Amino acid sequence: MKSKKIKKFKVGHKWGHVSIFVLLIVCCLSLYTQEKSPVIKVGDAAPPFSMEKLLQAPDNFDGKLESLRGKVVVLEFWATWCGPCREAIPHLNELVEKYRQKSVQFISITDEEEWQVKKYLKYVTAISGWIGLDTDGSMNKAYGISYIPRTILIDQEGKIAAITYPFSVDSQSLDKLLARETLQPPQKKVLPETSKEVEPKEEIEQALVELVIRPSKPSISMSLSQNRFRARGMTLHKVVSIAYDISFTRVKGVTPLANNTYEVSVQIPHDDRNALLSLLQKSLKTAFGLKVHKETREMDVLILTAPKDKKLLLRPAAKEMHIRADTYLINSQGTTLPFFCNALENELQKIVMDETHLKGLYEFDLYWNPDNPNSVISAVQEQLGLVLKTERRTIEVLVFETEEK
Repeated sequence: MKSKKIKKFKVGHKWGHVSIFVLLIVCCLSLYTQEKSPVIKVGDAAPPFSMEKLLQAPDNFDGKLESLRGKVVVLEFWATWCGPCREAIPHLNELVEKYRQKSVQFISITDEEEWQVKKYLKYVTAISGWIGLDTDGSMNKAYGISYIPRTILIDQEGKIAAITYPFSVDSQSLDKLLARETLQPPQKKVLPETSKEVEPKEEIEQALVELVIRPSKPSISMSLSQNRFRARGMTLHKVVSIAYDISFTRVKGVTPLANNTYEVSVQIPHDDRNALLSLLQKSLKTAFGLKVHKETREMDVLILTAPKDKKLLLRPAAKEMHIRADTYLINSQGTTLPFFCNALENELQKIVMDETHLKGLYEFDLYWNPDNPNSVISAVQEQLGLVLKTERRTIEVLVFETEEK
């Protein structure tokens, strides 16, 4: 799901892939938070379509909902960067194929631009139904979409039959709609009545200073703000990289504990990120006898350049925007080349250096095959017009060791 108001942050060496994953999940929790959308409900007439363009639709379709009267319409509101949306695509594609010869039309609606969607379809996954471009967000607003993925079922009379989620759409529900039957809403669970009085729990005041480090099973839970850092199941290697504000790939652990996982919670009473990280450093020294030093090492790194004899495929951006990254993509509507390299370094777990000498802000939409890390080299050249090559360089790294415990 997505938000029109997402807090800007640096993706590079500080927060790493875990926080980016968390951001993508958080982004899927709110949409149009600044402006209330109209409330639609089951039984209402479906709002008219207002898409800028339809991809993969017949040329003779006029783009109007009225032209689909007599068909069941499945509207799937999604985005290329939305993880839960991506997971639902194979399920919806199966339904498209199953109902291709029946009076059911699937339309996936996104407010992204055509070039972004086409690149996603080419490099990530195909979508079997029609794809509607709602670049001004008017259709999202008309249908009251406050988060994605969100699925709207429209019956053959043009009325809202269900407001649900993609995995809740199945053959049973579609067959009922084709038979002009009303879909039953899910039963609400009723808790048994009780006359037992429950004493209210005593409210516990939030700690002003909090410090916890203990062993934990591997996980991907993490949050970092100006006054609090919490992680569960994070390796000591990653905790050290956050504590010393340096990329994970530029940290080397010479201790058997480096890959052990821990729960860490550090909190201070005021917003002071430097003080927070300083307390985290001291706690690591106390807990593990942590010792750190910097040294230079010769190693293979990826160098990003912009050849003068090739066309640059980057699109200039007017303002700085947040950047999103996952195991197969990096995109932003406005970021610098160094920030892009930081994000790429986090995802590839290999040092990436910017030597393009390009200034300013650019839009990025880069996709590659996560099962083939080397595919990022051809992806950068084909999609961005840049060159990513391996070279041997001398790099400063942070080395840490511990007193084994």
